[in-house]
Amino acid sequence: MGIAMKAVQHRRKRVPARFARWKLTLLLLGFPPFLGPWLSFTAPPRDAHVYVLIDRSATFYLQASRGFKQSFAPAADVAVSYIDGDPRELNATIETLRQDPPRLVVVFGTQAAMAAKSRLRDVPILYCLALNPAKNDLKGPNVGGVRLEVDLSQQFADLERLLPQVKRIGVIYSEPVSGNLVRRARARLRPGVQLISRDARDPRQAAQFIEEIMGQVDAFCLLWDPVIANVSNFRLLVELSLKNKVALIAPAPPFVEAGALMSVAADYEKAGQRASEMARLVLEGGRAGDFRAEPPPARLITINASVARQLGILIPASLPADVLSPGGASVQAPGSPER
Repeated sequence: MGIAMKAVQHRRKRVPARFARWKLTLLLLGFPPFLGPWLSFTAPPRDAHVYVLIDRSATFYLQASRGFKQSFAPAADVAVSYIDGDPRELNATIETLRQDPPRLVVVFGTQAAMAAKSRLRDVPILYCLALNPAKNDLKGPNVGGVRLEVDLSQQFADLERLLPQVKRIGVIYSEPVSGNLVRRARARLRPGVQLISRDARDPRQAAQFIEEIMGQVDAFCLLWDPVIANVSNFRLLVELSLKNKVALIAPAPPFVEAGALMSVAADYEKAGQRASEMARLVLEGGRAGDFRAEPPPARLITINASVARQLGILIPASLPADVLSPGGASVQAPGSPER
């Protein structure tokens, strides 16, 4: 690994201290609560053709819905409802839609998408940033959309851009949730790279596997999987990644703020823009089921500069990434596109 970091000119933005974000929304681990309106659709008409249902318990859904709003302008009325994680509120909203079905429902949120799919059987449903759509039964002729996860093979490829010499990558998962994802990633590994994996029954066994394999790998990939994606196991991963000089790659930027080296995540606004394209096509006669669990149309790479320095990693100028500087600022690495 390199022994120095390239100096980066940057634009500053304060970020919270390590682990400060772990006080909320552990359904998808570590996303901050929503603090203000992203959307300002007009008042919902009673005969809306398109109904947009937004879970605002995680900010990435709000970012995606902003991208949707910026891109969506069909000749149809739009109604919008926000859900705050209350199942009763969600069920009441779904029941209202069942009594007076719109032409199309667009859902930002995994649980809301699952509820809509189970009770609105004759209404086309598009989801945006749903977690593990296949496992959560978000499939069928009337259901499709954009999934949350970036392909593991793409995450590994981006990791190798940062660490070309990586040879052993660790991953811990549960077979029912992530088995197919891990097998697909293993099949696409480049020659010379080994995937060291463990199938864990529960978070406690996952913690034991973390202790076992963190001294055997060059990098570890954290999945959106409940056996590993929880506060206690993430803390253990951060501790052992620094102790053993292991690069920890995560699925979202808050993990990087909290001590992971790097995240490869969906570009949330562009995912919302893609959902708007799907919605227009469905309104023009297409089927929601034609868009089966599409991967995010673009991704964002975030790197923790302080962690990189502790691991002796040089961030290459050719890697487009947002870099969190040691002083707690967000910076753009050379080559990163302006957004």
